[in-house]
Amino acid sequence: MGALFRRFRLGLFLPFAALLLAVGVHALYWVVVAGGVDHRAEAWIAAQERAGYEIEHQGLSVGGYPFRFSVRVAAPVIGAPASDGGWRAEFDRLDATAQFYNLDHWIVTLGAPARLSTQIDGEAAVYLLNADAARISLAASSGTTTRVGADLDGFTLRAESGPPALVEHVGQVRLSGFLDAQDRLSFALEALDVRLAESQMEPEVISAFGRTAQRVRLTGALTHWSALTRAVDPYAWTGAGGRLEIAAAQLVWGPADINGSGEITLDTLMRPNGRLSLVVTDPDTLIGALEAAGLVYDEQGQALRLFALMAPRRDTGIALPFRLQDGGLFLGPARIGSVGALN
Repeated sequence: MGALFRRFRLGLFLPFAALLLAVGVHALYWVVVAGGVDHRAEAWIAAQERAGYEIEHQGLSVGGYPFRFSVRVAAPVIGAPASDGGWRAEFDRLDATAQFYNLDHWIVTLGAPARLSTQIDGEAAVYLLNADAARISLAASSGTTTRVGADLDGFTLRAESGPPALVEHVGQVRLSGFLDAQDRLSFALEALDVRLAESQMEPEVISAFGRTAQRVRLTGALTHWSALTRAVDPYAWTGAGGRLEIAAAQLVWGPADINGSGEITLDTLMRPNGRLSLVVTDPDTLIGALEAAGLVYDEQGQALRLFALMAPRRDTGIALPFRLQDGGLFLGPARIGSVGALN
């Protein structure tokens, strides 16, 4: 009877002993790996500094026990060398978090506000970036980042000095992308309530469409991705044959409700150049708005209406060609605006 009772007690305490052992092993694992995470973070900073970047911060710590690893960097400042643009970014804080069982997937949270200093046309410019929430998801394989995602809510961009930015507010941004074996970054982007700066727009465009695009969606791929990221230089990317392939796009902006697909490159003056096949949901309303704003003359409006009558019909509207050529924007046969070089 006593032996049976001892076996009963042993069976009762074994699960608790196993649990305590597991907790101890996990705690030891977390401490060891946390030290490695801290070392990797410092090694990454050192590598960027050897590449010419200036990185400052007011403290780096690792926490998150027991279920995650969280790296917090207080008041980080990153300055790029002149060869990479010479910009300087200042953040309130930066947090990076990964689950304890997967160190190849990190969620980075950017503290707002952030300040970006750069040069535009040889003059200093400073921009203040703010957001209700700003998160970036980074997933790696074999030491190389292969997937990226970004979520921004309530994003604003304001010039403290220098020219105003084209986009001054976005209600919501959702971005995901992955890098394939052909050096193509495939992506999906959706932006809601995109408000443009009045000073950066032609009055006729504001009259026709207003300042806020209700929805922008874009699915496609950037080819020759390594040529673009090597020096963040559109000249090098264009010279390597880089192009933007648009599988599907949607723009809802005032009277415009347009879907399309096509391909865009940059010309020798770094202006967007390419063709899109557009499907316009309500061409009469769009053409009327262009005429009322003076973006097209009466004769051009009549030509567009005739063109729309002859254009192929789709389930969601009328198919019209859209071109970016020699700095101009063309819808069918009519020039409706202009576009400058990428800065």
